[in-house]
Amino acid sequence: MQAPSRITNGPGGANPCNSSCVGGSGSSSNSSPASDQDIIRRTTRVLRQLYHRETHWLSARTADQSLLLSQQGQLSLSEQLHYGEVAFVLLRLKPCAIIDFAGDRAQLADYISTVIEPTIRDLNALGAAAKSLAAAGVTGSNSALYPRSFQLTCARINGQLASPEVTTWTGAYVLYDEMWAESADWTRANLLDPLRTTVSEDALARGLDYPGSLPTNNEDMMTIVPVSYLGRMKSECGEWMSDRWECLTSFVVLHRQLHQVALHRIRYEAVKMFDIEMQVTMDTSLIEDLRVD
Repeated sequence: MQAPSRITNGPGGANPCNSSCVGGSGSSSNSSPASDQDIIRRTTRVLRQLYHRETHWLSARTADQSLLLSQQGQLSLSEQLHYGEVAFVLLRLKPCAIIDFAGDRAQLADYISTVIEPTIRDLNALGAAAKSLAAAGVTGSNSALYPRSFQLTCARINGQLASPEVTTWTGAYVLYDEMWAESADWTRANLLDPLRTTVSEDALARGLDYPGSLPTNNEDMMTIVPVSYLGRMKSECGEWMSDRWECLTSFVVLHRQLHQVALHRIRYEAVKMFDIEMQVTMDTSLIEDLRVD
């Protein structure tokens, strides 16, 4: 079985500000950060560049390509953005993030090389800088979440892997942190092991840090609540980089698990340190329809 291909070294939508507000590259070609706060600022710049790379890449798709990515119009193209997922992994809120275009994985390799690979390169330079600061005893951040040393890796799932809700994960990519044991160990064991053929939904919920679970019987099926974390990022001059809220991540919970979302949301609002504002939407229409009936 072929070993997973890896990217370990290794900026979209209109910006209402002048390009000088966006910020320069976070790559190692710049002078080394002098403090934790410098690393946070430079990480925010890299995430802004990622957002621009993503939206530019999506806007360059042909009509046929866009239709495939949107799964024949069922999804908005903004639901294919991954800058929020990258931020969540950086903050160690979730062990890994799956990067996938289920509607058309044929476009995924170009997206990885054009969008994700240069972002990983720039972020890993900052992860190395954070390690140097820690060794020197330099601090300056009030956050226990970031900065910290890290080394992000993006690996292709090459094994014949399936889950109850997805017939094949082959060809999708997974982003994880080589320097975080929980992240690296879980990802290798559950998604990158070429001998593994199935991964349970409960296991995926742990690796992707979803607070709920999928229904296991007909009664649970009638209490599903889709949840979306929506976000907007600010430019360096303080203006919104998008004129609408866009999906950062989404999952489903059962109605009896809604209290878990409240606690989960509090943790995820840590992305504010990267100038990403977040709000939550929950669709309870199915339950309300049942109550009416």
